[in-house]
This record gives sequence, structure tokens and C-alpha cells, in this order.
Amino acid sequence: MNPSRPDFCHPYQPYDIQLDFMTKLYRCIEDKNIGIFESPTGTGKSLSLICGALTWLRDHERRSLDVEDNDAESTDWLVRAEIAARRRRNVLEREEVEQKLAAIRRREDKRNLKEGLGSTKRVRLLREQTTQQQPNQDDLMLEDYQSDTEDDQLAPKTSHSSFSSTTQALLDKLRGPINSDVVEEENDRLKLIICSRTHSQLAQFVSELRRVKPPSIFSSASGDQVLGNDIEECVKHLPLGSRKNLCINSKVNRLTSSTAMNDQCLELQKAGTPKDKRCPHLPTKDDKERTSAFRDAAIAHIRDIEDIGALGRKMELCPYYASRSAIQLAEVLTLPYPLLLQKSAREALGVSVKNNIIIIDEAHNLMDAIADTYSISLRLNHLEQSIRQITAYVVRFKNRLKGKNRVYVTQVLRLLNSITDCLRATTNLSSQQDVTVTASQLMSGKGVDQIKPHKLLQYLHESKLAHKVEGYTDAQAVGDPTRDQAKGVLMHFQNFLAVLMNPDDEGRFFVCRQDGETIVRYTLLDPREHFRDIVQEARSVVLAGGTMSPMSDYSNYLFSYLGESQLQTFSFGHVIPQHNLFATAVTRGPTNIDFDFTYDKRSSESMIMELGQLILSACKSTPDGIVAFFPSYDYLAKVISIWQRPSTLEPLMTILQRTKATFQESKGVSVDELLRDYAAAVDSGKGGLMLAVVGGKLSEGINFSDKLGRAVIAVGLPFPNANGAEWKAKIQYVEELQYQQCKVSKGMNEAECRSEARRAGRDFYENACMRAVNQSIGRVIRHRNDFAAVLMVDRRFGTERISQKLPGWIRGSMNKSTQSWNEVEVGLQKFFSNR
Repeated sequence: MNPSRPDFCHPYQPYDIQLDFMTKLYRCIEDKNIGIFESPTGTGKSLSLICGALTWLRDHERRSLDVEDNDAESTDWLVRAEIAARRRRNVLEREEVEQKLAAIRRREDKRNLKEGLGSTKRVRLLREQTTQQQPNQDDLMLEDYQSDTEDDQLAPKTSHSSFSSTTQALLDKLRGPINSDVVEEENDRLKLIICSRTHSQLAQFVSELRRVKPPSIFSSASGDQVLGNDIEECVKHLPLGSRKNLCINSKVNRLTSSTAMNDQCLELQKAGTPKDKRCPHLPTKDDKERTSAFRDAAIAHIRDIEDIGALGRKMELCPYYASRSAIQLAEVLTLPYPLLLQKSAREALGVSVKNNIIIIDEAHNLMDAIADTYSISLRLNHLEQSIRQITAYVVRFKNRLKGKNRVYVTQVLRLLNSITDCLRATTNLSSQQDVTVTASQLMSGKGVDQIKPHKLLQYLHESKLAHKVEGYTDAQAVGDPTRDQAKGVLMHFQNFLAVLMNPDDEGRFFVCRQDGETIVRYTLLDPREHFRDIVQEARSVVLAGGTMSPMSDYSNYLFSYLGESQLQTFSFGHVIPQHNLFATAVTRGPTNIDFDFTYDKRSSESMIMELGQLILSACKSTPDGIVAFFPSYDYLAKVISIWQRPSTLEPLMTILQRTKATFQESKGVSVDELLRDYAAAVDSGKGGLMLAVVGGKLSEGINFSDKLGRAVIAVGLPFPNANGAEWKAKIQYVEELQYQQCKVSKGMNEAECRSEARRAGRDFYENACMRAVNQSIGRVIRHRNDFAAVLMVDRRFGTERISQKLPGWIRGSMNKSTQSWNEVEVGLQKFFSNR
């Protein structure tokens, strides 16, 4: 099947690489494959994704109607009549929706949402309560709890969102078959589900979406109108967010913690809550007209998340809940990573991935995002706080706690005590910063071996013990300034309990000391199983980014269960002419000192001074702004301290500052003012030197286009600490996985498999480093007419092993021969003199 429009409805004349991108994307979706697309920033990646995917979506919907026509030609007259009627009904329904949305757009243009938003019914806004209302003690009491299954059977009935598919499959197997009469609902409209890291990145995506007019299903492939009516088929887009983004209740959105906001929102919805204390903005059964009006207004225009919040405030209707009514009609959904990656979040929003197209932009850190989503940490002082809270609750209600409530609350206390005892013992016995522990060690306390974690977790969910205890604690702590610190502690423990059930090979537990506190953290090592349900249910999954290289990790550790034909990888070139990029590895400095920034050698003061002379020389040869990226904040601070030392003449740092205005990124400090001052220095004509850190705030999402980034210098390779417990565990996991695969499929002997495993571990370690480097050097060259130099300062950049992990558009422009600094300097001067 070919696209209906050869230009994919691109709003401009697309570049050749954009046409290639859209063609391959269209085919990837059509063939129901998984695709990894690398296209440098500045090549119109967002528009290519939108145009290619939306063209396929509309073509597919129109073809679905055409298929019915074809079926109608080959059957008897009664069936033909039924098919024709169904097709006509479907098209008329779509036509009616489009006409309604067009009318809303016209009204909005004229009256700015003053009229036409459905019912004129107004919601009375509640006056803010000036005093804390004391809860009824009976509301804090646990209801009698009866487990749905006997103690020797496995529960829960429904899967828990924190379980990986492996854990859930094990529970299902042990529980045995479940008879269910539930019939899966028919899928709603086919959708593009587009994700990125943040709402600000999605807002940029939405601005590009406004430019596109995809083919209409009301037209034939040739462009002729199907029904003869001139209907504008708008893109029906809906942005989705969390309560933190969309809540309009001042009693809830003033809370700082997302957990606290979620809990407070749910508290205001409880059946027993008096009507005058419930959330006044929550849609009810009586609000169908207003909810429908919100739905139509939400998708009549292409809006970002802030527009949806403003619409909710204007209509005095909760946009978090009301937006769900628009999901069925929407054809494009945009949402941040966590709302897609967590099954519980998808279910809460009513978002299904089944048979839909998933596009994940800025996907270079997807595996890290999955790991972060399913990793969790607990502080020892919070665990101790939980014990005090539950103990106080038990003392208060001990005469009313009966049966299974008493049993399960006792189990919670035993498990909390077991974990705290393990943390204390581990920190007392070990002097290491990070120590690996097992789930068995955390659950080795007295009587804990009799606890069934899955049943205890079911109890916590169904009894809402955490909410009850926190409500009691909250009531007792009125006026206490530390009251907010106790919020959500038990809920956090409840989430931690879920990961205790994960298989040992999926993740590891670490005990560490941080800022004087003892912390236990669970780190997910295997992201496959927590993303697998999305891959298996969706029609197609597309990962896209400016710097996806090196790509081998995705095939090896995220999609390893897919066949070769199902996973496709594409790396597209840049739209700039090749002569607009000067890229080279710099292995020696101005006085021929070798640059070797390995951990053991990078503290050499002579090499650090040589680096300073190189940067000084680059500043003199390069106009406007230069950005230099260092491996870490600590190393940058060390380098600057050496540059600031007095020499025979004056400190090197003083000379640098006299050559260009010099700025330094600092850990934990906002970069807004820093960027503003840097841009002002560049615009003034003096030029600027920005000293930044790989993995810092300036290395991702910041645009150093044109004068702001005429050169980028990568200093060394930012390898993570391979001796830390967490990275040791990651490398060990990769080596073991590779060893097992080698034994099963390659028929190698023991020694060969061990050697293959070590190579895989080293490759995985290097790939993590090079993804960070590629992100940093990708901050420059942001559009077709941009130009810049990329200097990679370290002898290792000159090796084939490292250089092959650079993006293709940089590799293609690199000078293959090893050059002295004098040759590089001459090349720099010539490069900029021609601009």
C-alpha cells in the first residue's frame, strides 16, 4: 500500500531525507513493525513523524471504508445493502462530528469561548476553608476485611501495575485458570499516541502539529470528495497530563507532592464525604452536557496541556477527569513518558495502546526512563516514621481492629521492622558507599517468612490502610510544621512492597548512605518485560530521536524477543551541506601532550593546562560562542581550580575570560540566568565560553544554534563509575544475559561464551557513555543553514571502537587521519574564514 500523497501533506517542500524518513515510517506502520529512527536535530524530525504517521492513519481509515465497498461488490444484494448502509452511517457520523467541531471553532473565533460551551449551568465555587476540618473518627476506621480467596490460594484477582509480565505470569500460573465473563469492549478510533519526556517538549510537538493538514477520509485517494460536501476534517488532538498539570482545585494543587495531590483528590471524591466538602469541579452524572461540551471544545482546536487547563478553569470543570471523555473521538494523543510506561497510569486515564501507533520522541533515554519508572527508594527515617504512625493508629483503634484487619496490620509492622533492621545491620557492618542486598535479606525478620506479599499487597489496596493511617496522623498533627513531611510515606512503602515480588534477575536492591541518611533503593535492570505489553498490544512502536546511536542496546536489551524482520533501524543524514560541519578527534595538544582523560590519568596538571591552552586557541580561532562539555561537575571544578592558579604570567582562567566572557554550569543551580548572560555576551560581540557538564541541564534540550554554538568541545569520555554497586550489577546482568544466549543459540564452548559475555558488558558500558556524548555534541547545528565545529578531545575518540558509536552525520564529516593541534587550528581558521 502506497501513501495517498507523495509529499505526505508536508506543509513545506520536504528535503530528500525527510521524504525518505516519512516513506520508511509509513511502511514501518503499515507492516506492523517496531522502528528506531535517528534524524539529527534541525532536520524537521517532528514534522516528518507527524506527516508520515497522520498520512498513514487517514489513508488506513479511508481504505477501511473502501474495503467495505469491495466486499459489497462480491456478495448478494441483501449483504450489499447492509454494507452500504453501514458505510454511509459511519461516514455521516464522522461528517456530523466535523461539522459540530467547525461550528465550535467559528464560535470561539467570534466570542472567545464566552458562549456555545453547552449547558449554562454554573458550578458554585466553594469558599476556602480557613481552618482544618477534623475527620470523623469512624471514617478512619478500617472496614471488616474478608479476603476474596482463602489463605492458601493466590490473589489478587486483578494484576498490579508494578508487576512485570514475568511476575504476573507466575502469579497467574500459581493461581490457576480464572473464569471470566468479561467481554473486551470494541476499540475506539485508531490513534497515534505520541510521547516525549516533558510537557514543554510536547508543546513544541503540538506547535508543529498545527501546521499539518493530513488527507481527509471524506476524499478518495485522488482527492475527490466522497460525499460531495466540502468538509474540513481537522486533526482531533488531545493532550493528557497528571493531576499536577491539570488540577484546578486550589485545595489540591497547592500541595507540593504528586502523591499528596493524588491522595487528596481521591479523598474529596469518597462516597462518605459531605457534598459541600467534595470537589466542586468533579464531573458528575448530571454534568453530561457540560462534559460533552468540554470534549468537543478540547478537540475542536489543537491545544497544548496549558490550554486544556485553561479550558477547565473557564468551564469550572475538572480538566483531568473531563478530558477522558474526549479520548474516544481523538485521533492523536500526546502525553509524557510516565503516563504511557505505567500500566496503572494508562488505565487511570482510560488510554489503550491496543492496535494503536505509539511514537516515542526523544527516545534516546527510553530504557533509563523505564528503569526510573519502575525503580523506587525508601529512606530509613521514613520507614521508622511509618512504624510510629501505624503503631499510634493501632493503639487508638486496638479495641476495634478485628479478624483479618488485625492479622494484616501486624504483618505490615513485621515487614517494616524487618526492612529497618536489615538496613541498620547492613550500614553498621559495611563501610562501602553502596551495598547489594536481596529481597530475602530484607524479609528475613521474625515471622516474615509466613507473610505472602501478594496477599498483603492486595489487602493494602483494598483496605486503603495507608489512607486511613495517614488521615489519623494528619488529624493528630494539626499545626505541626513537619506535618507535610509525613505525607505519602506509607503509600511509598506500599509501592516498594510490589517490587519485592519481582524476580531476582529483573532488578537489584541497594543500601547506600546519602547526605547522612540510609536509603534502600530498587533498581530495575531489565526493562524488557515492563515495555513488552506495549509492544505486543500496539500495532506499531516507533522510537525517534536526534541521537539514537549507538542503537545495538535497543535490539539486545529492549527488543531482544523480536525477530529480525520485526525490528528496523534507520539513521538519516543531516540537511546541512557537508562543508557546514568541521568535526575531528583531537588526540594531542598545542605542545604535543597526549590527551588521555581516563580516570587514572585525567588529574595530570600538565594535561589540564594543555587542555586550557587548546581551549584558549580554539576561542581565538572561533567566532561568537563555544560550549565545552566536561565528564562531571567535580572534574570541571578541579580543572577550573588549576586554571585559576597563578603561573609565571597570570592565571590561565584570567586569559580565557579576557578572550571570551566565560561562564560555568554549577550543580543544582538554575541555568536560565546563566544562559541569558551567555547569550547577551555573544550578542554583544565579545563572544562567550560556556563550561558545561555531560548529563547536566545544558547537555539536553538546550538549543545552542547559530552564534550561541559555533563550536562544541567534548572533553574526555564520561564513563559512569564501573566500581559502584549499581553499575557492577548492570554489567553483570548484561554479561549473564549474553552468556546464556551464547550457550543456547551459538553453540560456543565455556571460554568462548565467557569472552563473548565480557565483550557485551564492555559494549553496554561504552554505549551508555557515548549516548551522553552524542546528546552533548548534538546541541549545535540546529537548522539547515547552521554551521559549527565539533572537537572531541581524547585519544580514544581517534579509535575505531569509539568513533563508530558517533552519529552517522558526524562520522561522515570526521577527518580520518590523526592530526596535530596545529593542523586542527589551521583547519578551524579556514572553516570559519569561509563563512
